[in-house]
Formats: sequence, structure tokens, C-alpha cells
Amino acid sequence: MIDREKRRMIDNIPDQTCFGCGRDNPIGLQMQFETDEEKIYSFVTVPAAMAGWDTTVHGGILSTILDEMMGWSVIYLLGKIGVTKSMTVEFLKPVQAEQPLTAVGLIQEVVSDRQVLVRGEIYNREAVLCTRSTGTFAAMTSQAAVRLGVMSSAYMERFLPILRQREERNSL
Repeated sequence: MIDREKRRMIDNIPDQTCFGCGRDNPIGLQMQFETDEEKIYSFVTVPAAMAGWDTTVHGGILSTILDEMMGWSVIYLLGKIGVTKSMTVEFLKPVQAEQPLTAVGLIQEVVSDRQVLVRGEIYNREAVLCTRSTGTFAAMTSQAAVRLGVMSSAYMERFLPILRQREERNSL
């Protein structure tokens, strides 16, 4: 059960064109995120154009949602940039397009300063677990992300407040 009273929106940068979370990507999922400070949530409805067979959501789209949830778990819950090293997806039940879904992300284990195990889950409107994933993420500082070419320094400048928002909320 998700306690709506404890959830808060997680900010994202404007003009974001990411396929998963970019509000300015007209063909993307435009996912937004909320948190209860332990998990990350997104309430998403996949458009019919992203179906595979008939109205069943394509597995690649479900994998993208889970990857996004796990990545944002590292971003918000740990305050680091998370890059997917590997992920495993289990498709348990068919997921239908044009139906409300609840996606959940959480940190499973911090292996080291640079490696994190993360979990993602997708539930249908009846709260049935349909798809789940586990992932190994490289967790890095903003400086390392720029140095390794994950993002430019100009982009990182815009993204830094997003990395720091949990820290700032907790200091209030």
C-alpha cells in the first residue's frame, strides 16, 4: 500500500528530452517521480503506440520504465548519477496499453561507493505485480559523470539541484 500522505514530487530539469522522463519529449513516456523517502514511484499510462501484440505493452517499453525507476532511485535516494551496468527483467503478467500503471524503484543494496543493486517493479491497476527487474548500477559523483562523458558539464550544472534535492529536504 502506497501512503499518498508521505509522497512528494521529485523535481526534474526543464527542457528534458529523455525518452523515459523528458517532459519535452512528445514521443516519450514523460514519466514523473514521487518519493516517500524510501522508494521512488511513477504513475504512468503507456500509449497504444507502444504496444507489441494487440494492446500488450512491448517488453522493451516495460524494460525502459524499470530502467528509469532504478536510475532515478540512485539519483534521488543516493544523490549520485546512476548508469546501468546490467539488468534482468522478469515478465510475470501481460501489461496492457492505455491502463494506469504504478512503477516502483528502490535500492536493494549499496555494494560500494561505485556499485549499487537496485530493484524495479510494475503493478497494474489491480495492484498485481506484472514486471520486475534487478539491476547493477554504477553510482558516480557529478564530477565523475562529466569526466567519463556521461553528460556534459553544462548539462550537469543544470542537473545538480536534482541530485541535491533529497539532501536539501532532509535539512529542513
